[in-house]
Amino acid sequence: MGFISFNEKYYRRKLEEYENKILSHADILEAKQLLKVLDDLTDEGYTNLNDTMEADFSCLTKLRAVLHRCGEAPFLIDHERLSDTVYGKNEYELEELLGNLIEEARNHSSVSSNPFLEEIYRYCEWIGYEKDTAYVFLMRDALLPYVFFHSRGRDNIHPWLISRRFLEDITETEYVDDDIRLPLYEALESGCIRFDEYSAYCSKNILPVINEHPELKTILLDLLSSIKQSRIVVIESGYMGTIPMMLKALDGRVDFKLFTTAPFLYETYQDRIFCRKYEDVRRFETLYSQDLFMQYSSYSSGKFYVNLSADESVKEKTISEIAGLMR
Repeated sequence: MGFISFNEKYYRRKLEEYENKILSHADILEAKQLLKVLDDLTDEGYTNLNDTMEADFSCLTKLRAVLHRCGEAPFLIDHERLSDTVYGKNEYELEELLGNLIEEARNHSSVSSNPFLEEIYRYCEWIGYEKDTAYVFLMRDALLPYVFFHSRGRDNIHPWLISRRFLEDITETEYVDDDIRLPLYEALESGCIRFDEYSAYCSKNILPVINEHPELKTILLDLLSSIKQSRIVVIESGYMGTIPMMLKALDGRVDFKLFTTAPFLYETYQDRIFCRKYEDVRRFETLYSQDLFMQYSSYSSGKFYVNLSADESVKEKTISEIAGLMR
């Protein structure tokens, strides 16, 4: 079981459904979203799954044919294509940096006109705020939601940069995030749809991976134990929810809220997602502030450090996006 085997079985089953019935509007939307999942993988530079499924059963060709038969076009890759950037060597402590950016944005002369900021604003309102709850914002994707909460004087908010680069740095192991993610696909392939069953399966199988990396486990447990509230809500853009599920495996207080997820997780994550619009996840992740502005540099004594883009236009657009969430 695993990433490729789950997807092959799932997409084969869905294609059989689509090719043997008259499709409803909901079916067509689902087919478009499932194709978008694969197109996004290519957009991000990951082609192994697509190449395998296209070779094995012409998956992408058949999905496009289904949509063509219904008079529908695939979702376009409509987010702004951001160029690469060069990062400076100076390190900045993450939480202090974000506070300084927010202060700078208060008097900034321009506000980003990106219409998707309105959707992020609504997502932040949906998250809500409760006493005796800590909110962990996973950087880089949740930089703007963190801004929303920080600029409104919310307490118990924590920006954590637990990314692929962080995991590889701490474990000195490449692709360790894939090992952590694998149980999520195995849970689905095993038929765990209800969240309680899915979560129990994932926790049981994520913990052995974490145990193989004692330094990572110690750091994560220290971060979690530094939070004294009775509940922890992890915030991120979405898709698989790998890091929230990893943290949940380590601490029963953890829950999470995602902007969206893949169609095959809609039912499992149903009350933990803001919307069932997978097609928008890359628009969320590719804003300047959340994609280019900073990157993980190091971790020390409970603090995350980052390098910043050397491109002044990236900083200018980042400040403008931050200003847009502070209205």
